[in-house]
Amino acid sequence: MRKVLMFATFLAFCPGFAQTTTTTTTTTTNDGKTHTASETSVYDKNVTVSAFGSFPELNQVGLSVEFLGNKKTKAMDSKSFSFYSSKVVNVAYGMMKYDVNVPGIDDLEGEGFVVELGQRTYFMGRNSGPYLGNFLSYGRISYDDDFGIFGDEGTYSYFSFFSPEAGYKIKLGPVAVDPFVGIMWKLEIKGKGYIDNRNVDEWVPRLGLKIGYEF
Repeated sequence: MRKVLMFATFLAFCPGFAQTTTTTTTTTTNDGKTHTASETSVYDKNVTVSAFGSFPELNQVGLSVEFLGNKKTKAMDSKSFSFYSSKVVNVAYGMMKYDVNVPGIDDLEGEGFVVELGQRTYFMGRNSGPYLGNFLSYGRISYDDDFGIFGDEGTYSYFSFFSPEAGYKIKLGPVAVDPFVGIMWKLEIKGKGYIDNRNVDEWVPRLGLKIGYEF
């Protein structure tokens, strides 16, 4: 966990790449008319570092780094369309309750970590406004049985390649406020100890907020 946090911090504070622009232009002639199509990519050196939290089932509190922005503009004659994409790394402290499914026994509280790698696409041609994204996620939550009923400890872990989210990023100067909502489909890894994956939902909704600063 410490190594993952150090890697995320390195991504956030390493020197930014110089901004570069590439343009590809294609000219065609059809029925005596000339049409010009172009695609321009502007690579952004800015990095946004945010603290975030999400809930309700798999609660997360952690650090998010958004980087490698790319504004792409596609044009055909006088018409054009722009969108902005970026990469996102989330590293979080995870908390989840486990239903032991035994009458008279309360749910067990688990703690662990969650790591997510993903991409966002903004639809206003800049790194703010409405966006859609998706993440590859891995989480590992550990449980201690304080009552000694089920054994010493148990572990729940999962992997997900389908974790879409939608949000709206608001920029107030260099400050970014980013509410989001999403859902995750978990591919559960066989539980260890007394953890039985049949007592855990595979589909997990989430609602969260990121507040950060752009460098």
